[in-house]
Parts: sequence; structure tokens; C-alpha cells
Amino acid sequence: MTQYARSIVAFFTAVLLTALPACTATPKASAPTGAGNYMVTVRHADTGRPIEGVVLVATGAGASARGAASATATTDEDGIAVLRFGAWGAVDLRVTESDVTERWLVTQNRVAVNGGKSAREPLRLMVGSRSNGGASAFVLSITRIERGGSIDVD
Repeated sequence: MTQYARSIVAFFTAVLLTALPACTATPKASAPTGAGNYMVTVRHADTGRPIEGVVLVATGAGASARGAASATATTDEDGIAVLRFGAWGAVDLRVTESDVTERWLVTQNRVAVNGGKSAREPLRLMVGSRSNGGASAFVLSITRIERGGSIDVD
């Protein structure tokens, strides 16, 4: 083999070895999913004021969360409670204040990080507490709490 042929083979080998890891890398999820701390804010639907003393019970919804322990918290004077969700994907969130109970479904991969805004609504009312279970007595917002300064903006 000539020196010219060896140089060409060496060049293509170097290019191939450099590009190979990039070809086999797996893409990362665009939104955080899975276990973590989630801050839920509860406000009164009519007045918009925060509600203190609302009990939140989060349970994994679906087969992947079967047998997982529930997370429970109570809102403070600012209407805020922090819950630890498992890597459930979907969360059944029960919101109770005295005799008023509602059920919400949270899609974890839609929840914004550190108070940002999500492109798609992560919360969906399943059973309301007003006439025939159709309307909500609460306005909920949710954000995932992560270390660092990253904030979702879309």
C-alpha cells in the first residue's frame, strides 16, 4: 500500500471513529419527567384568592404506578403545597377542602420547571365539585421544582 493510500485510510478511520459516538447517542427528553418535587397552588375559582388547608393526595395513575405509595400535603396560607411524585407519568390528584372534593389528572411530562410556562396544559379536571361534577371550585397551577436556574419558557 502506498503512502497516499495509507493517508486516505487513516483519514476515513479518524472521521468514522469521531462520528460513531454521535450516531449512537440517544436523544434526551425535551421536558423533565418522572420522580421529583411538584409545587401545587390552589386558588378559589370565584375570587382567585389562595385557599389554606386544602388537602392534596397524589397517586400514580396507570399500571406503571401500581402499588406505589400516595403523596399527601396540605396547602399553606399562600395556597401552596409541595408533593413528591414518583416516576408515574400520570398522576391522579385528589383535592379536598371540608366537604368539597375534586379529582384532577396531571401529565408529568407537560409540567413546566421552576415556575416557567408549559406549552400544553398539564392539569385536567376529571371530576368537578360543582353542579353535576362538571365545574371546578378551584383553580390549580403546578410547577416542577428543580435545582439550578433553568426555567421553561414555552
